[in-house]
Amino acid sequence: MPWELFLGNAAHRLIAYMYKVNHPDREAYYNTETLRTILSEKGLGDASILRPDERKLCPDITDVSSRSLFEIKPWNERGLLEGREEARKYLAALNRALLVGRPFKGGTEFHGEILIRFAQGKYIWRLKWETPEPGVVQYRWTRSQQRFDSEAAAYEAAQWVDLTEQEMRQYGGWVGLAVEGMVNRREKLATFSGAVGIVIDVVGELATGVFSGAILGRMGSGTKARQPPSQGGGQVIPFPARPPPTAPPARMPAAGMSLPQ
Repeated sequence: MPWELFLGNAAHRLIAYMYKVNHPDREAYYNTETLRTILSEKGLGDASILRPDERKLCPDITDVSSRSLFEIKPWNERGLLEGREEARKYLAALNRALLVGRPFKGGTEFHGEILIRFAQGKYIWRLKWETPEPGVVQYRWTRSQQRFDSEAAAYEAAQWVDLTEQEMRQYGGWVGLAVEGMVNRREKLATFSGAVGIVIDVVGELATGVFSGAILGRMGSGTKARQPPSQGGGQVIPFPARPPPTAPPARMPAAGMSLPQ
């Protein structure tokens, strides 16, 4: 698989997983479920109304509880245009066949970030996503400007730069496979509300969500973190929300071994 697909798949898996974590009480479908299945399983509408070309469409996130839908795309103009058009197409098909309840609409206000810490002191990678307009979630991969042994230090420094193509080619496959393994394991665990992000350790082909007291210590005295059962020595953690600025600013190969030095 090309490195672009490894990183794209990793972003989709992590963003969808964090949607589940942030909304544990909602019923949602992800991009392996078709519009036909969504309508039929929940008795929401008549799937026979869908055109043949619409029956196998799979939106990235379809939240049945909130009646909202998201398409996940890279952070660029092309991604925005494609996400807008795909969300429009999915919503039109879904709402045409809908018979019960209010119509679906483009989801909003879904954002977050995830840090990935490599073995042996590599740069800290970050996946960040936002919802620039209803129905479209866009993501961007960056890395710390300098090397950090601690994800807490990288998070505190908040100095992120774009990944080079060489870095993405060299590590994209490892990140993709590690993320897939981590999400597969954690989907079997109970989730909890209030999370904004997690830290993932990548050691060869293994990945674990890592608890960090340093990060939790910055969350303020009034915040209580609810932690799910640990698995493989890792825990999912919430990131603190960064306070808004006081003034506006002035004008990848397959995994199979530990990363080399």
